[in-house]
Amino acid sequence: MSRVLLAVLLLASAGLSPAYALPKTLPACPGPSTTRLLPVLGANPSEADLRALLLVARTVRDIPGQRSVGEKALALAGREAGSLLSEHPGDSTLHALAGERDLLMVQYRGFPAGMSYGTKAQTENARALSLDPKNPEAHLSKGLELYFKPWFVGGSVARALGEFEQANALRPGDPRVLSWIGIARHRLGRPGARRFLSAALDLCPESSFYRARAQTMNPRAVHP
Repeated sequence: MSRVLLAVLLLASAGLSPAYALPKTLPACPGPSTTRLLPVLGANPSEADLRALLLVARTVRDIPGQRSVGEKALALAGREAGSLLSEHPGDSTLHALAGERDLLMVQYRGFPAGMSYGTKAQTENARALSLDPKNPEAHLSKGLELYFKPWFVGGSVARALGEFEQANALRPGDPRVLSWIGIARHRLGRPGARRFLSAALDLCPESSFYRARAQTMNPRAVHP
């Protein structure tokens, strides 16, 4: 049984709404093979393609020598998000994914070049949550925004944890969400951090991405 099929079955057993299931075309567990998604994306914009591009950018961001791959993925993701939102302006998930893309642009560009994208991410996340307050994708993206944003401009790890926990309540069994709960709990000094990180790794035992996090409790850990 493939890891993708296993993830789909785990999510289904948790009572997950099909509208919020992870796309079956994407690997549930990020790793080096994720970069293979980039050259085979379709010519026509789709939500699955946008998710794939963001997954590539997240996975290779901290891998030495792979940053240019992530830059290319984010450039394509920006165009895909723009096209999709022009066709579906009221889609909460698309706004959340656009917000995540903007947040990744902040991380790739750094200060000061990437700061304008932080404002864009905040706008997209607010729009996503206003359209659907029960969208787990929107809560995850908002949590990431709050986690990485400096405290003096409204960032809060405690509030980020609340968003991650809300995402987990709405979409249980997502290793990415579980991992972020563990990261936030560790940073706040709260109990249970290692348990959540281990749960993510248990779902993705072959993922160097989650293994590095479980070992270091660092969301930007360099992994092979």
